[in-house]
Amino acid sequence: MAAKEAMQAARPRNEAEETVEAIHRGNVDAVVVQGPSGPQVIMLQGADAPYHVLVERMSDGALTLDAEGSIVYVNSRLCALSGLDADQLVGRSFASLFAGPAPQQRADDAASDAQLRRADGGDLPVSVWMRQMAMGGVVATLVTLTDMSVQRRAEEVATAERFARSILEQATDAVVVLALDGRITHASWVAEQLAERSPVGQLFSEAFPLDAQSASQQGTLTRFSRESLDQALATKPFHGVEVALRNPRMSGRSFLLSGGPLVNDAKDAVGSIVTLTDITERKRAEEQQTMLVAELNHRVKNILAIVQSVAGQTLRTSPSLPAFNKAFSGRIQAVSIAHDILTQTRWIGIGFNELLTTVLAPYGVGEGRIAIEGPPVLLEARLVLPLSMVLHELATNASKYGALSAPLGRVAISWILRDDRRRLELVWLERGGPRIEAGGARGFGTTLIDRVVRFDLDGEAKLEFEPEGIRCTLIFALTAETVPEQVPASAVQPD
Repeated sequence: MAAKEAMQAARPRNEAEETVEAIHRGNVDAVVVQGPSGPQVIMLQGADAPYHVLVERMSDGALTLDAEGSIVYVNSRLCALSGLDADQLVGRSFASLFAGPAPQQRADDAASDAQLRRADGGDLPVSVWMRQMAMGGVVATLVTLTDMSVQRRAEEVATAERFARSILEQATDAVVVLALDGRITHASWVAEQLAERSPVGQLFSEAFPLDAQSASQQGTLTRFSRESLDQALATKPFHGVEVALRNPRMSGRSFLLSGGPLVNDAKDAVGSIVTLTDITERKRAEEQQTMLVAELNHRVKNILAIVQSVAGQTLRTSPSLPAFNKAFSGRIQAVSIAHDILTQTRWIGIGFNELLTTVLAPYGVGEGRIAIEGPPVLLEARLVLPLSMVLHELATNASKYGALSAPLGRVAISWILRDDRRRLELVWLERGGPRIEAGGARGFGTTLIDRVVRFDLDGEAKLEFEPEGIRCTLIFALTAETVPEQVPASAVQPD
């Protein structure tokens, strides 16, 4: 691409050289040049200095060098480009005109890029073409300098435009550029998708009709008419205004409207950049977080109430402080195990068989003293804590006074589903322990089981103190979701 541009830049200068040589050979009587007031015909026959007349009319800067490289002539255009008078230029070395290395004549007759020093201290990008030629028997070098600042500026603008377009195409938010009148001049791909067409040329309010997302921010938008909103977006900064698009296709989606000024090199405002950031997922996450915090608060209160109740009841029924400490610690441990299970399952639920295995692990459930049998059932999270407390009370009583307190004692746990699988019936049966006297003692553990099953499990508990051992029957409600069509991995049949 650079070689092609260089060849194109060199082409008019070759024609200029041929014209100058033709003038010196006497083959040209007149030339037409573009003057300040339009095309002018310059008659060369009889003119004292036809070359100077032609060069003075050129739109490029031009100079002539002697064999030593000193400037012997400059045209008025070069004086304008450099900001120096002809008297200040003539006699200087050619190299002193440039910042950096001086251009050299190229074998391929192409132009070279250079930086021309200006009188104001700045540098001007120029394209320099050089050609040696004989003028009146004297060898001299003709040099032309073309101002490239406009072309460079155009190239910079084009590069900036391509850069801005690539940013807009890669942006994940809807981004639009507004002119001072509120009309869209550029739009990202996401913005085009939201507007369902290219919004370029439209007012912002036409392409993206807005509604306030919340009542607290309704006043921000209602203070503006459609025209004043366009003007405000184009000239004033906006930050963090939650809005919704007035489009049925965008129902339920939330956006964050933000805008800031767009300035030019002189720091003058030429428009603004406005973004619409989709915050739908963030809003949902915030709502979910609020709900979880409320749920956590509710559960913490419930746990504290349970702890308070258990502590009070245990204290009233304990004969001594050590007995209270042992009983209370065990019941709190049951609550802790239940919450560990819920945390591991993310409060989704757990297989009934797995719950039994976890809660009864300290009592030898895997050692053959406790047998488990029943169909697979997935328990809801709400059932885990009350069932853990009930099982703990039964197991604690069995280890102290019942079957698990004797070397040959056994506990059999079985369950069936009733009422179209909407309720579960559990039987806890102890055998091989100390014989139970008629009437059997009832303590706080028995009361706790009865209350938990009745109020927390929506069921009933029946405790029978048979001479051979305790028989406890629990019946409580399940929901349809707790009985899966496919057996979950956690609800497996025991061997």
